[in-house]
Amino acid sequence: MNILVTNDDGIHAKGIGLLIEAAREFGDVYVVAPNSQQSAVSQGLTIHEPLQIEQMENLFQDITSYAISGKPADCIKVALEYLRFPIDMVFSGVNDGPNLGTDILYSGTVAAASEASIFNIPSVAFSTDFGCFSIVEEELHSTIEYVLHHKLPSPGRIVNVNFPLNKFRRSKGIRLTTQGMRIFSAKFRHDEGKYWQEGDWVHVRNEKNTDVTAVSEGYISITPLGTDRTDYELLEVWREQQMKLMQKK
Repeated sequence: MNILVTNDDGIHAKGIGLLIEAAREFGDVYVVAPNSQQSAVSQGLTIHEPLQIEQMENLFQDITSYAISGKPADCIKVALEYLRFPIDMVFSGVNDGPNLGTDILYSGTVAAASEASIFNIPSVAFSTDFGCFSIVEEELHSTIEYVLHHKLPSPGRIVNVNFPLNKFRRSKGIRLTTQGMRIFSAKFRHDEGKYWQEGDWVHVRNEKNTDVTAVSEGYISITPLGTDRTDYELLEVWREQQMKLMQKK
């Protein structure tokens, strides 16, 4: 299996190094990652300025690696449509910070996996709590083994993996979850004519089966995601309303 590894924290980040080492055990690894921090850029593409693409000699032993000036989604396009790597699976991460609930709308880590799914390539996004790599170091290999053994990745879908919050020394196991809710409340700091967006997450009650609850209780959450954002229940309501209006006429 040929595995493309990417991220949004940049090619020199700790998390991608851990993911590359773990991925080696499961196939031939290729790396295309941003040359700088690209968190929270979602699935943006670089189309209004040129891309720089640089091969990184000897950065990762015996692995073909490229750093690009673009975003995580750009990395997928460069790997598949420019470098023409024969990729069977995409691993994105390990992100320094959770990608839970509605975080996925902003996440560059999940966006890279989403871009791969558009190409019908199975993809897995990995994230952990801020600065918390101890559980990742101990359990990343077994988590990948679980994901692949149970054949969770599939074409056109994303497997979103989050490791427990940093108050835990080890995980309690794996929990298959739904996407929960996590709302970021922004605060703006003014400094020398510039405004910096900061803030924190608002407490939201999440159900037991959500990713947010799972990691807060010490579990590794694994959530299946898709790129189709159609609300089918609401669409059906609209169609029923339309039919009733037509019948009245």
